[in-house]
Amino acid sequence: MDAMARWEEIAAVLRERIRTGHYRPGDTIPKEKDLQVEFTCSRTPVRQAVAALTAEGLLQPVRRGGTKVQRRLARQPITLDFTVGRDERGYYFGTATQPWRALETPAVTEEPCPPDLAQVLDVQPGAPVVIRDRVMGDPETREVMQVATSYLPADLAAGTVLAAADTGPGGIYDRMERDLGWGPLQWRLGVSSHAASPDEVRLLSLAPGVPVLCVTRTTTATTGPVAGRVVEVNVTRRDASRFELGSAIVRR
Repeated sequence: MDAMARWEEIAAVLRERIRTGHYRPGDTIPKEKDLQVEFTCSRTPVRQAVAALTAEGLLQPVRRGGTKVQRRLARQPITLDFTVGRDERGYYFGTATQPWRALETPAVTEEPCPPDLAQVLDVQPGAPVVIRDRVMGDPETREVMQVATSYLPADLAAGTVLAAADTGPGGIYDRMERDLGWGPLQWRLGVSSHAASPDEVRLLSLAPGVPVLCVTRTTTATTGPVAGRVVEVNVTRRDASRFELGSAIVRR
């Protein structure tokens, strides 16, 4: 195995100091010139090490304030209980997210279907879909907790209430079940993660290097002319450093 590059050795030492609490959240690490002296090296490997740890989400350069250890909030558990409930606003998925509200009016556009969703929605790659973007969070503090995007086949949703910014009480699911006669709806859930896009970094105020936790929910109609068809894919993203998914382990 090739020997570690000098910057990797420096990064490993700094990473271990953060892990063990030698440098605590909010602490400012030594200046570049001090690290150069400690590790007997030039400025370049020190900068490369700091850049690598910043990309990992461990450090955060602060303008005129040095480089600080990233503060990390306690993780908030979201239990995967695989149940759906209703309250006065309509369906909700998981009690942890039930109190959150839309912080902005949903943005509705019609665009080509993302390639990875075309097969799920049973449309041709590039076929038009109605896209509904929502920003959800604490209605009192206005803190954004998640961003959610719904993709609906345009041949079903375009020109209908499903493409309206305000879909009325109960949202699109009540419109599907009560107005369009597609219910009772059925849902499937998948969990993944991905590197945050620039928009996700901005909306979720993500630290450098932090990925998003992605929950994908597919909605299937059971009655009417579209029975058996996936009528929506909802992709919800959250700060992966703040949330964890959990589920009970059942003994059989």
